[in-house]
Amino acid sequence: MPHPNQRATADLPPELRRTTVPPAVRDWVRRCAGAPVVGVRRLPGASSTAVHGLHLADGRRFVLRRYSWPGFLQEEPIAPRREVDALVLGTRSGLGVPEVVAADTTGDAVGDGVPVLLMSWLPGRAVGAPDVDRLAEVVASVHAVDASSLPHEYFRWYADRPTLRPPPSGVTAIWERAQEVWDAGPPPFRPAFVHRDFHPGNVLWSRGRLTGIVDWANACRGPTGCDIAHCRANLISWAGVAAADAFRAAYERLTGEAHHPYWEIASVFENGPSCYTRPAAVAEAEPRLSAALAELGALP
Repeated sequence: MPHPNQRATADLPPELRRTTVPPAVRDWVRRCAGAPVVGVRRLPGASSTAVHGLHLADGRRFVLRRYSWPGFLQEEPIAPRREVDALVLGTRSGLGVPEVVAADTTGDAVGDGVPVLLMSWLPGRAVGAPDVDRLAEVVASVHAVDASSLPHEYFRWYADRPTLRPPPSGVTAIWERAQEVWDAGPPPFRPAFVHRDFHPGNVLWSRGRLTGIVDWANACRGPTGCDIAHCRANLISWAGVAAADAFRAAYERLTGEAHHPYWEIASVFENGPSCYTRPAAVAEAEPRLSAALAELGALP
């Protein structure tokens, strides 16, 4: 079964279509881990970085993440440092996250200028339609971590973009009203440890047991609602609306915190121009915007 987040090769940036682990990087791994690399396998699901599973001569397995797509680093230059800090906090807090083995967040030590992160291997695979109760439990455990020491704060993606015209294939009034709500800014929130790309594609399972959460490049101190809304959007695509609603209900039941519908709107607009320009994205987002506006009592 393919990874739920797997993109067609043609849709990936050129730097990620045929990725390898160069000799200089293998040598860096040898120096850091104390054994040479004898096997490399590209791992599925990554769309912003190159991710490989490594086998070392002494039998150990690791995961190597290289920030080899310049476009991502241009938008998020601190992402490598942010991921290291998040993984250290997650490990220290007892979360099921990869442990940092070694990191070169500038690429200077390797010598090619590409940031690289060597992590422990977690067993399991991503499942598009997982146990939503367990999914809610694990994200609630992330949000319960004291993140006061984390030096990375939430900010709105694409908040500085020019106003875009509503998509011709959509209901103009819905998009205009939703954009007004988003532009007004978020409701008050309690800063928590948030993954910010939490969805089934970044949660691993083995024989029905949840084994870990990966891909922490966007983690920060911020609103829990952004994690819930982003996960719901992906659940709708992969498991259906009922699963997304059940996930929300489970989270609210576990935490006693109501999910604010503003974050459903924010999760659409924080996808950037693609939410307007891709017909499939428009068709998927518009019912969510309508439902969120209805819940806010703000339908046009």
